[in-house]
Amino acid sequence: MPRLFIAAICGLAGASLSGAAAAQDRPSPVIIPAPNASSPLLLIRDVSLRCDGRRIEPLHAEPLPPRVMAAAPEREPSTLVLRFSVDEEGRARSIRPTPTSPPRFIVTDDAQASLAAYRFAAGEARSDCAMTIRQTPRPLDEAGTTALAFAYAADRARPATVARALAREGDDCRGRPRPAVVVHPSPKAGRLAPGGLAWSVTRWNIGRDGRTSDVETLASSGDAEIDAEARRVIVASTFQPDAPRRGCINVWTRQGEPLSDTPEPEPTGDPLKNCPAELRARFTPGRLTYPAAFRERGIEGWAIVRYDIASWGETGAIEVLDAQPAAAFGDAARNIIRSGRATPGHVAGIRCTDRVIFRLPQGDEQPNAD
Repeated sequence: MPRLFIAAICGLAGASLSGAAAAQDRPSPVIIPAPNASSPLLLIRDVSLRCDGRRIEPLHAEPLPPRVMAAAPEREPSTLVLRFSVDEEGRARSIRPTPTSPPRFIVTDDAQASLAAYRFAAGEARSDCAMTIRQTPRPLDEAGTTALAFAYAADRARPATVARALAREGDDCRGRPRPAVVVHPSPKAGRLAPGGLAWSVTRWNIGRDGRTSDVETLASSGDAEIDAEARRVIVASTFQPDAPRRGCINVWTRQGEPLSDTPEPEPTGDPLKNCPAELRARFTPGRLTYPAAFRERGIEGWAIVRYDIASWGETGAIEVLDAQPAAAFGDAARNIIRSGRATPGHVAGIRCTDRVIFRLPQGDEQPNAD
């Protein structure tokens, strides 16, 4: 009987989301640091979709956020392609990045997660689809406010150069103002599709008495309710009395309801399989790590992995048989099995098979490996 691995957020024991939708609340204003010598580029990513060679329009879609990249004069526009299918319910399935030429390591997890949240017309299953991503490097000073704010909201590192590019003449909100009263946004604000992700970047000033003023939405994903809630939080918050400051900014992100997935059963009928129960009982999987881009959107998935176990306990010949809704879950499952170990013994395993299920914990549920 195969074991079922349930991976939770970042593989951290005890991590959980409160409620069906979780808000990522970042109430502290962002510093606008002094400029440095190098100026990165903003990689603008435009998307087109085709199925069977014809353009297809989704019922729900979200643009890919621009990426901040190191300055490089020789950078040219490039293209990435994700292959996928559409099931009867209108969900994108079997999302797979195509090899690049020349072969190089390119992270596409956020694009895979974005596509997994798309919705197409139900009842029109398609099997030969492609998302083409056109990537164009652009100097920060040529990028618009919305593109800069989107990159700032999507990047947890919060690049200082992007914060400076968002600043206006006279802005001086450097250092981190000390909060006096912090108000948190409601996690119920907004109308998001399952697996969706919304953001709002707010700008404001702080008076000498610590009260905020001139609160405005700098840019956002377009949900007016979320924008209003983000502004309300800043208006209601206060800071410790200090010198007045101009141009403080903050970002609030919200994810929609979790987007669940039903795993396929383990394949049967492999005549070459020889994986004794005694050996499986000695096997412990590696760290259960949830793909970050999917975790941030609340998108669940699964993978079926086949592998060998040597008598000394090491795994090998690891093969992902299937992964849904995207290849990123197969990559994470492969890493879980690769870093697993069995206690040494006299028995080896050939073509052992497991389902690795990536599911977000509900309520007080704990991550586990049954």
